[in-house]
Amino acid sequence: MDKKKIGILLITIGIFILLNTLNLISDDIFLYLLSGGFLFTYFILGARKHYRNIGFLIPGAILLAIALFSDLERINSIDSLGGGVFFIMLGLAFLIVFIHTSAFKKWDWPIYPAGALILFGLFVIFVDNNDFIQNLEYLNYLTPIILIGLGGYFLYQNKGDNK
Repeated sequence: MDKKKIGILLITIGIFILLNTLNLISDDIFLYLLSGGFLFTYFILGARKHYRNIGFLIPGAILLAIALFSDLERINSIDSLGGGVFFIMLGLAFLIVFIHTSAFKKWDWPIYPAGALILFGLFVIFVDNNDFIQNLEYLNYLTPIILIGLGGYFLYQNKGDNK
């Protein structure tokens, strides 16, 4: 990235931080503006034409996900879902990055953090809203039984591989 682009980016971020420090914009608006700045720069520089533009897309998408989650937390039905929605939103941000990288061969790495974050978010939502799982005392017995069973299964499979 040339010095002109770096200079514009630093001035823009500095203005946003100064406006936030002076309480002229709220924290939520600050996140939207900062995200918009990164996404605007991404599109101005040609979006998917160059892989290097991903350096603007990633923070723009992640900041947008955080800002949206912050606004969604105010909705009572979403708030009851807990932190799982946050991880799902971050996963969706990486899916946006995946759309960018799909134009380039063998650049499928964003699908892995996207999938992991979305699955983890769904797991957190499931655990938070499941009374059976919240009573974790039974895990003291269930976890060792599962580990012993898996260990036995792998030993049995290994026995067949040594022939």
